[in-house]
Amino acid sequence: MTTVLPFASNHQDAAAVLSQMVERRLERNAKLKSRQVDGHRQELTLQNGIFVPAMTLPFDGDRVGELFKFITQGLLYHHFKVILDLQKHGVWAGFLNRPGEEIHRQLLSKNARARVQGDIGGGAFVYEGVQGVDFPEMSIWVFQLFGGIRVSGDDHEPEAMTRVVGGVTASQRVLRLLEGGEGADSPPEAA
Repeated sequence: MTTVLPFASNHQDAAAVLSQMVERRLERNAKLKSRQVDGHRQELTLQNGIFVPAMTLPFDGDRVGELFKFITQGLLYHHFKVILDLQKHGVWAGFLNRPGEEIHRQLLSKNARARVQGDIGGGAFVYEGVQGVDFPEMSIWVFQLFGGIRVSGDDHEPEAMTRVVGGVTASQRVLRLLEGGEGADSPPEAA
């Protein structure tokens, strides 16, 4: 994630991160470098109704989701001191499409037992979370990485856009209901 996603970063320090850190990481990981070289494309992406040239790189959005399950669970404990009983509760995390982000933002605005916001690295990792009123194990999170990640390649949303990651902790039953609905997709490319 720290090697590929900075290419799609909107963060003010993106150019410095790419030249100082990402280059060294790619040199130490021949398999990832080869995958990025082979998968990189020059494409026209639709932005604000206009086609603009963009370089795209493949990345595994599902792996980002898996990482953010741990981050979501860790922040639930760090801020709200809740340890999930994984027999009863679980975690979902992943890139949010527009409807998914709208739902997360609506839920963040509702009544909550507790709220938290954080900013690590001057916008490199920004998050907001709320804890459920009735159930302390319930929480909703929105994470913005590197000032927002520009993505393309989503057939349902062809216009390249900035995506955020969402996280949810809830009962296993609620998570099964959420997985059956809409609101999340893993875009196949960073633009």
